Amino acid sequence: MADAANAQTVEYQWAYNIVDSSRVSTFLISMLLIVYGSFRSLNMEQEARERATGSTNCLLNPSTQSQTDNNVQTLDTLQALCLPLGASISLLVMFFFFDSMQMLFAICTAIIATVALAFLLLPMCQYIIRPCSDGNKISFGMCGRFTGAELLSFSLSVFIVCIWVLTGHWLLMDAMGMGLCVAFIAFVRLPSLKVSTLLLTGLLIYDVFWVFFSSYIFSTNVMVKVSSLFH
Repeated sequence: MADAANAQTVEYQWAYNIVDSSRVSTFLISMLLIVYGSFRSLNMEQEARERATGSTNCLLNPSTQSQTDNNVQTLDTLQALCLPLGASISLLVMFFFFDSMQMLFAICTAIIATVALAFLLLPMCQYIIRPCSDGNKISFGMCGRFTGAELLSFSLSVFIVCIWVLTGHWLLMDAMGMGLCVAFIAFVRLPSLKVSTLLLTGLLIYDVFWVFFSSYIFSTNVMVKVSSLFH
């Protein structure tokens, strides 16, 4: 009886692997990040059009359009090809020189993660302080003007990043990674199927090589080694 049960378990092991909780949660979180980042991107475009329309009395000209979209980066073919190459160079620099440049890497990571997390948390902060805020911006001199929601989201992101720096907890690292994913989807545009295919193919080759084949050249898994240095 026990042998039959074990044989049945082995037979359906592939099904158990598919519905493994970690794999299912990773898939669902990835899909949610893509959907959320896409909605943020659409909202940014709508807000830019509304500001441009209001400032020109419904007569939008090309120069104004370029000013409203100056925070969005549209990738061309060369940039799509260079992005995986640049990521590979950055990975190698961290692999070989992390000990001597640890402070620089930590500062750069903290700054980028803070900005990305602030962008991720902004809608939540807008919803929280909406009843007690009139939406007016507060001036900080040369630093610019910011709403209360933007200041709250930035403060929360600084707090989260500081805790990560002190503890190195994996959950906070994942939260910062989510912020980077959403920011990339919202601020980067892929103008054609050709550019999208080149970028995604390059990133696939980058990921597969550094995860599965780098150990044959560098005697260790470069991706795993670098990721472990940040914990």
